[in-house]
Amino acid sequence: MEHLRAYAQQLQKMNGNKRSDTGELSQGAQQLAQKVNENEKTSILQRTAQFFQNLIQPFPGDENDPRDPMGTKLIKGPDGKLYNEELIKMLGGFDMQELERRRKILGGK
Repeated sequence: MEHLRAYAQQLQKMNGNKRSDTGELSQGAQQLAQKVNENEKTSILQRTAQFFQNLIQPFPGDENDPRDPMGTKLIKGPDGKLYNEELIKMLGGFDMQELERRRKILGGK
């Protein structure tokens, strides 16, 4: 953003910002001020959108590479639910009885 402001100031130094005959702002200066204003608004909107996107998508990864909050890969189990890949490796495969036992201990549904 600072780069854009510096560029705008450089243009104003080269071209001036007032008309010599009436003393009001020149058309170029008005257009430049409008462009700077619009770019600042767009920048704020983009940063706000990125902030909300990070709030909406609480888990790392995406649909093609799902991950849990700690970043561990999730894999689909025989029941169609997603499970922590490290947990499944630790259990030696999909032991559904053990998974159900752990889910009850942890208070899951």
